[in-house]
Amino acid sequence: MKVFDLHLHSNFSDGTLSVEQLLKKAKNRSLEIVSITDHDTIDSQKDAVKLAKKHNINYIPGVEINVEFPTHMDLLGYGIDITSFELKEFLDFLTYKREARNKKMISLLQKKGFKINYDEVIEFSAGDIIGRPHIAKLLLKKGYGTSISEIINTYLTRGKECFLERFKFSPKDTIKMIKKQGGLAFLAHPFKINLKNYQLEILIEELKFYGLDGIEIFHYTHSPQYINYLLEIAEKKKLMISGGSDFHGLNKPYVTFGVSTEKKIGEKIIKNFYNLCV
Repeated sequence: MKVFDLHLHSNFSDGTLSVEQLLKKAKNRSLEIVSITDHDTIDSQKDAVKLAKKHNINYIPGVEINVEFPTHMDLLGYGIDITSFELKEFLDFLTYKREARNKKMISLLQKKGFKINYDEVIEFSAGDIIGRPHIAKLLLKKGYGTSISEIINTYLTRGKECFLERFKFSPKDTIKMIKKQGGLAFLAHPFKINLKNYQLEILIEELKFYGLDGIEIFHYTHSPQYINYLLEIAEKKKLMISGGSDFHGLNKPYVTFGVSTEKKIGEKIIKNFYNLCV
């Protein structure tokens, strides 16, 4: 078996563990290659690179970017230039739009009688990039609801009164940016896109035309049968493969840290990604 993880989230986005906690966990579990892929930000990467070198971990700078699509779709960027002003500007614009959205959602919650304000959320988030989990956590602390997931599903998810869609770049522009920064672009967790197989194959073909490099094959939402299907698609379309836990700490307590694969497939993934390590 080979153990690695190319899809982790720190408290720089919506994970609950710090960069150092994640990398120590990776070291303790002898992961062979690791990437932190925070949502729409590379702010964790400088620390991650430094700490990975300190702990002698094979580390790849990464990012996960939510893109415009009728259903939920994310792209993963690996080996991107974390010193790029252009990339930072691209991601900072998403942060600006997210902040505006958060303020509007909090305003909607206030109109429904919830005693919460944006300054409280900022203080409560302790420097993290604010998202719906932070808002839900504060509401839970104030005695609203019984769990973070219940609050999100009741008020802050698509179709509910206090939910607002957020700005997203197109898949084409996102892939273009990842490639421009020297990175590899991967389609994250295809099962979550919620498409029929023939629709997914059409989508992958389009994304490949834009420059897609590979598909995230191993993910907690993927059954063994679906993994085999994706492996066939990747081979047929000559795309690379990857895998990650999508670990968020306590925000997704049901997700196990690290991905285990059979030796042959794991070696292939590690070999393909090794030259991206810093």
